[in-house]
Amino acid sequence: MNEQNQVNEGYTIIESMTVGNARFVIGENLNNPAAPYVTWQANIKNAPDNFFWGHYCATKLGAVADFGRRITEEAEFLRERAKSKAPQIPERGDER
Repeated sequence: MNEQNQVNEGYTIIESMTVGNARFVIGENLNNPAAPYVTWQANIKNAPDNFFWGHYCATKLGAVADFGRRITEEAEFLRERAKSKAPQIPERGDER
């Protein structure tokens, strides 16, 4: 998919990253001086173009920071969930 051609609520998608089933994007709308940037999330499994939980930003740098934070939080959530589902390996000596 060409991100440059995708538009949501007047914002052109300029960046996209998928982590698990979550897709995070940065949108840009230079015609909105109050909030020219936004980050959104979408669920690629159910509705990949249905963006929700918008975080509106006054600067591109702020949007990039929020984008990175959201990606990191999702990756940590998935890592912790996988760790909790993994079989527990007994510590040395536990089997005695």
